[in-house]
Amino acid sequence: MNILIAGAGAVGGYYGCLLWKTGIKVSYLVTEKSLPVIRDNGITVKSKGEVWTFHPKVSVNPSDLTPCDLIIIAVKRYSTEDVLNQLQPFIKEDTLILPLQNGVDSEEEILKRFPDSQVLGGIAFIGAKLEETGVIIHHGAGSLSIGELDGKESDRVKDVVRIFKDAGVPAKLSTDILKGKWKKLCWNAVFNPLSVILNGPIEYILDSKDALNIVYGIFNEIRSLAEKKGIILSEGLMDEHINVTQKLRGYHTSMYEDFIKGRPTEIDYFNGYVCREGTKHNLPVPVNCTITSLVKAISCTHIS
Repeated sequence: MNILIAGAGAVGGYYGCLLWKTGIKVSYLVTEKSLPVIRDNGITVKSKGEVWTFHPKVSVNPSDLTPCDLIIIAVKRYSTEDVLNQLQPFIKEDTLILPLQNGVDSEEEILKRFPDSQVLGGIAFIGAKLEETGVIIHHGAGSLSIGELDGKESDRVKDVVRIFKDAGVPAKLSTDILKGKWKKLCWNAVFNPLSVILNGPIEYILDSKDALNIVYGIFNEIRSLAEKKGIILSEGLMDEHINVTQKLRGYHTSMYEDFIKGRPTEIDYFNGYVCREGTKHNLPVPVNCTITSLVKAISCTHIS
């Protein structure tokens, strides 16, 4: 199988490396800035005391990398439109696309642009960050949930899950991938922006009674919005997230890493998405709208 990965950051770089180690042909669509670095030095993954370096084919032009059997979209959510513009001439009716991005609407955006394309849903659970261009530090986890948007257990989704499993990725087939994405949104929309606002690791949130009150305010609004869209999230989901997250007390979120380095954040696709959709559905979501405004205000005044 030939796989094209759009984005050589923490997610795309890590999973691409594991696929490459099993003999899968992996190529990368990258930016002009990162092209010479990755072309000359390859991609290096540092994981649990091991270091792997591989030299995939890279280009800023998709025509250099196609044809491919599977396109993995692994850029930050705000870069999706640019990547789809680049890929437009090469996405056909039988093109299989797997976005591994934060938020809940990347599949929807792809299908709006390419209604006849074959889109799977994906959720990556991984602790990894980009140390520098082409160098990924993997702290832990790395599991994947992959599923058809209609919940069917198709042959193609089974094939994609098997490919990742063969590469050593704890991958599973999900029959309710959209609900899974909303469950992850509840974590992302809480811990990412609050870590920016509080300017520190996750323990700053977990150890603050006032912060935890905000946590549940964010969550309850997301839960109500999800219900409007036909997705039922359990009342105890945030309790589960908090219990699991106790193991990540010293962890800095991806949004915090972007913030301190002066990069754009994905706030528009977490709490900002909730704010926009709440307006569409006549559902008040004041906590999420306030969180969105705060992160944007802080980001505008922050000097890295």
